[in-house]
Amino acid sequence: MVATHCKQRKDNHDIVGTVVSMTTDVHTQLGMNRMAIHEVDHKTLGEQVDLLIDRMNTFGIEKSVLVPCNAYDGTDLYLKACAIYPDRLFSACTIFPRPIDDARKALIQYKDQGCVSLVMEESLYHPGDPAADALVRAAVHEDIAVYFRSRELRGENLSFVDRSSLMHPEGRFVVLNMGGLFSFPNVIPLLARQNIWLETSYTLVRLVESPLRVYLDALVQDVGVRKLIFGSGHHTDYGHLQASLNMIDLNYEQQRVITKENAYFVLGVGFSG
Repeated sequence: MVATHCKQRKDNHDIVGTVVSMTTDVHTQLGMNRMAIHEVDHKTLGEQVDLLIDRMNTFGIEKSVLVPCNAYDGTDLYLKACAIYPDRLFSACTIFPRPIDDARKALIQYKDQGCVSLVMEESLYHPGDPAADALVRAAVHEDIAVYFRSRELRGENLSFVDRSSLMHPEGRFVVLNMGGLFSFPNVIPLLARQNIWLETSYTLVRLVESPLRVYLDALVQDVGVRKLIFGSGHHTDYGHLQASLNMIDLNYEQQRVITKENAYFVLGVGFSG
């Protein structure tokens, strides 16, 4: 069904000209809005992919990484979505860390199918469980990036990110949503390491108009934009995110690093020179 649907559609990748080639979104989801991401299924998949592609074209997004939130069949669903537009869409994978052997096998299978990152979703594991460490270790061994997703990255979950980055200096670790608005200042010390990046999402939108903006300005000034990577969290936030980046008053090269080059370095997708 997906293959038939793919033949019927025309890729409008060139509609917005050179602007399209400027941005890679390393973290987005399907659905009419954030509240509807769980409503996407195999019947509505083609329609939802069309909606995403149309919005990507409107806002100059060349490629996007779909990040599943459902560990049961979310990755398989998003891989089918990527098959509709294989030059525009990539997928992350979400896996239960236990049983450990099954998790390792699933990771290898998903990588072979084209997944570019592993999502460590806080609701699916305990940060003190050795199985969580084993899954991160397997991802590093397979040379794919690891996403950490928490509503607010603190306590044991923050320690888990800290421990993972120390144990695997060769890994590539991305903290989604910048760790959350109120946890963002606690994540900044980890950025002294070469293997950790912060993904923007809706936290950046909230930060630029928050008293915590001073931490963001200090990050850009002292650490630099190479620790930030563009992600929307959901494609309905493209306009807000682009406006927020403009509010930081970045030059062209700095914007390019955040919206394009970091995605290529961390994930190997979306950079064309």
